[in-house]
Amino acid sequence: MQERKYAATLERVRFALAGGPGEPVCGVTFIADEAVHALRWGRSDDEPLVTTVCSRLAPDFAFVGPRVQDARTVCRSIIECGTVPFWVVDGPLGAVAGTSGWPDTLMATIASPDRLGPVLDDAVEAAISSIRDGAACGAGAVVIADDLAGTHGPLVSPDYALAELMPRLGRISAAAAAAGLPTVWHSDGDTRALVEAAAREGFAGLHPGGLGPEPFRQLFGRARRAGLVVLGGVHGWALRAGTLSAVRAATSAVLVARSGGLLVCDDGGVSTGEELGALVSALQAVRTPR
Repeated sequence: MQERKYAATLERVRFALAGGPGEPVCGVTFIADEAVHALRWGRSDDEPLVTTVCSRLAPDFAFVGPRVQDARTVCRSIIECGTVPFWVVDGPLGAVAGTSGWPDTLMATIASPDRLGPVLDDAVEAAISSIRDGAACGAGAVVIADDLAGTHGPLVSPDYALAELMPRLGRISAAAAAAGLPTVWHSDGDTRALVEAAAREGFAGLHPGGLGPEPFRQLFGRARRAGLVVLGGVHGWALRAGTLSAVRAATSAVLVARSGGLLVCDDGGVSTGEELGALVSALQAVRTPR
């Protein structure tokens, strides 16, 4: 029974990632451990926090981050909860910045892009290797997390992003496609200038972080015109404003999602117990019981 139920959820999630209309698909993305601890949910010391969230909320999908301890076991455990794991890998720019630091990495994109290329290629191969692990443990999709923008605008020049970074993201996306997994690109900030490039590189969807209502609306429209879906709708600002605001945001998102093109979830900024509590209340208010 549980296997049939999970198979039905996986089918719904894949249909939504292809832009199909119907019953909204709802999930959770990047949630800080501190937020889960703050809710004081009863959990054993050996139960991963993302499993705790999935067992309590039963979302349709959940991100399994690259730094989660024993990610393959976590992936299998949330499948047992009936939730589709989205396997997260670091994109090349973020992977290099994680080792060399953001200031030096961003400077290298300007001062020595040729020298940076081989290091970025190594990060691509590491991401592809991780995708094989995700596919082996039953992931339903791959999220490539690479922040090419931030609160105050692009982190790299558009020319550099289009010439050097998007093709490398495309290589990772192609590896996921070869494993039968659709891909989503996560980036903070406004990435509207790169939407068409993401579509050309084979992505199924975008998960933007930290956008206000109007930039999100504009990115959503541009993504849909390019044939991409968007993950989000329950914005960080709405969660920080409290439960009522979060429920309103989720309700609006669900109305859009029924027509296709939107998977309802947070924007990746859940960092406190209050924000997680608001997200839980919002998704419980709008989800159809499974």
